[in-house]
Amino acid sequence: MKAVSVPALFLTSRSHAENGAIIRVLTAGGLRAGYVQGAHSRYRRPLLLAGNYLQASWREKLGRSLPSITLELLHSRARVIGHPLPALFLSWICPFTAAILPEAQPEPYLFQSLKRLLDIVEETAEPLLWMAELVRFELLLLSELGYGLQLSSCVMTGQDDHLEWVSPKHHAAVSQQAAKGYETKLLALPPFLKIPRSVFFCDLPDKNALQQGLKLSGFFLRYHFDAPYYRRFFEVRQRLIRNFMASFEQDVLP
Repeated sequence: MKAVSVPALFLTSRSHAENGAIIRVLTAGGLRAGYVQGAHSRYRRPLLLAGNYLQASWREKLGRSLPSITLELLHSRARVIGHPLPALFLSWICPFTAAILPEAQPEPYLFQSLKRLLDIVEETAEPLLWMAELVRFELLLLSELGYGLQLSSCVMTGQDDHLEWVSPKHHAAVSQQAAKGYETKLLALPPFLKIPRSVFFCDLPDKNALQQGLKLSGFFLRYHFDAPYYRRFFEVRQRLIRNFMASFEQDVLP
C-alpha cells in the first residue's frame, strides 16, 4: 500500500460509529475521503473545521475501503469561524465543493484557488472582495467540471468587445449590439468578470456588479446541480448573500 502525505484543505465531516468521522479534504491530487478515528476527542475536534489547512497522511487501499487519515494542523481557520459572515462563507463553499467534485481527480489549480480564497476571507476585512472572489471561484468550479462559460468573445458575432450579457442557452457572452431586443432573456455580465483578477480595493466591484455576478454564477450552478440533494447547499448560499447585503447596507464589517 502506497503511503501518501500531502497538504489538504478540510471540507466536511460526518460522524461514523461511536468515535469516528468520515471526512473529505481537497488536495492538489483531488477530493479525498477517509476515516478519522477519535474525531470527537479534544485533540482532534479542532482539526475538523471547514477551511483548515492540514497535512493529511494515509495509505492507499485497494477497492472501496476508506483509508484511515491522520491529520496535522498547518493553519487553523478558527478565527474565521468566530464571525457570522465568514462562517457562513465557509459553510457554503467548503461543503458544496465536497458535494460536487469527483474523488481522486487531480485538481492542483482548484486547490490553490480555494486556499487563496479562504486566505482572502481570513486576512482582509473587505466582504466586497470576498464575494467577488467567490463568484470567480464558483465559475472556476463549473469550468473544472466541464461546465465553463465562454466569456472572451460574443457567441453570435465572435467579437471580443462590448460584452455586456451572457446567454443562458449558449453559456457564452453576448455583445451589446447582438443582444438588442433580447436583454430580458439574458444575464448581465458584470465588469469585474471582464478584466483580470485584482486584489486592490480601488478595483473592487460595486454592489450592483456583485449582485449581477452572484446571479450569474448562481444561475449556472443551479442549472447543473438542480437535484433535491443540493437544495440545502443553495439555502446556505442564499443566507450568505442576504447577510452580506445586510452588512453592506449597514456598513458593518466583521
